[in-house]
Amino acid sequence: MDWASRMRQAIEYLESHLEFQADMEKAARLANCSLFHFCRMFEVVFGLSPAEYLRRRRLSAAALDLAAGKDRVLDVALRYGWESPESFAKAFKRLFGITPSEARSASVPLELWPPIQLTVILKGDRSMKYRIEQRDAMEFAGLVLRTTSTGGVNLKAIPQFWQEKAKDGSVERLAQYCGPMGMLGICYDYKPEDNSFAYAIAVERGSHSLKNLPQGCLLVQLPPATYAVFECRGPMPQAIQDLWKQIYTDWFPASEYEHAGTPDFEVYPAQDDPAITDSSPNYRSEVWIPIKKKAKG
Repeated sequence: MDWASRMRQAIEYLESHLEFQADMEKAARLANCSLFHFCRMFEVVFGLSPAEYLRRRRLSAAALDLAAGKDRVLDVALRYGWESPESFAKAFKRLFGITPSEARSASVPLELWPPIQLTVILKGDRSMKYRIEQRDAMEFAGLVLRTTSTGGVNLKAIPQFWQEKAKDGSVERLAQYCGPMGMLGICYDYKPEDNSFAYAIAVERGSHSLKNLPQGCLLVQLPPATYAVFECRGPMPQAIQDLWKQIYTDWFPASEYEHAGTPDFEVYPAQDDPAITDSSPNYRSEVWIPIKKKAKG
């Protein structure tokens, strides 16, 4: 069974559990991958986590029930997994901008979230330059931001974090301690229950003491891993964000690998030409993703 068919099965499972407790581990098994890889792949391909997709679909189904006018708000809230009408009303208004009671009015427009209809998205029409590298445990030091992938918040928060740290001089001071790899952006400590993770602007620690680095730097330790290393060319951050999507929609489905579940990171090495900036079409960067062989099935 191909990747698209397995992903459809996982989506159908989520759709069949709008009124019941959904087991994300089971959804991942239907997609033939680990929970970590399933959550990351879902987010990159569809723009939101499976948990957020399920939440929006439940609220959309609840909105249709309310518009039909047959059930009390409390009954609808309990049906779709909310423990109280207050928490349901808060989530409902955050998504739709109106209260559940207002949704009963036929004159109130609602922008509902329909089920994902997965079509063939594997293009394979763009070349991908990558290599496989085995690395021992690595230790980095850097400035850390905690963010979330819910609603694409990380796509704005991380570039803004870089801008803030560049403006206050932290990036320049940290860059003085760059090792052979250059500057890095590391994603780690992923928590699927709230879609949050830590992001570090980092350098290889080497023999440097934390007290010599910019204030607030923390240690980030990565275990031994096999990495798929992808080369990126283009202005930041769009080029590398596009590459992440291409990796998950083209490379992973066609390869024998999945994400190993340990931290992944981006590398921003010294450029061949000092005149090349991160806004240049020739800017070179890399994405390092820890990989393991897919389970048979």
